[in-house]
Amino acid sequence: MAQFTGRIRPAGTGDLPAITDIYNQAVRDRIATCDLSDVPVERRADWLHAHRAPYGVWVAEDEAVRGWVAISPYDPKPCFHRTATFATYVAREARGTGVGSALRTRMIREATERGFHALVNRVWSNNPASIALARKFGFREVGRMPEIVELDGGYVDCLFFELILDR
Repeated sequence: MAQFTGRIRPAGTGDLPAITDIYNQAVRDRIATCDLSDVPVERRADWLHAHRAPYGVWVAEDEAVRGWVAISPYDPKPCFHRTATFATYVAREARGTGVGSALRTRMIREATERGFHALVNRVWSNNPASIALARKFGFREVGRMPEIVELDGGYVDCLFFELILDR
């Protein structure tokens, strides 16, 4: 198994072009995001600003940014203040090199240190790499909604995963 040897650090505004490019690769790959067309980098500045503590965005880099992870609010209602959702995206050329695992490790550590109780996320059923990564880190599949993602004239199931952090 590949081991990423770069560093993981908090994202800054200078990372927005790389973050956006990696995200737009996923848009075009049709396996990970509900956006169906590229997102402009200008839309990402407010997004990054909205991820201030206890949330956050981190990038994996060696000679370039290879991927990123964001901890985001699950729901704005007060009863969900200790539950977060997240997104992990890895550049095409860096997939399978340990970047996703390194980002997931950092994200779980940060979420735990920031006092979150649970992490939840949704994964499309046509994304075996994301499903495997969720299971590798102990996420438990807690639900499946058949055919709720409409994509290019067809439908894909959406899987829901959860990790309880403070047990």
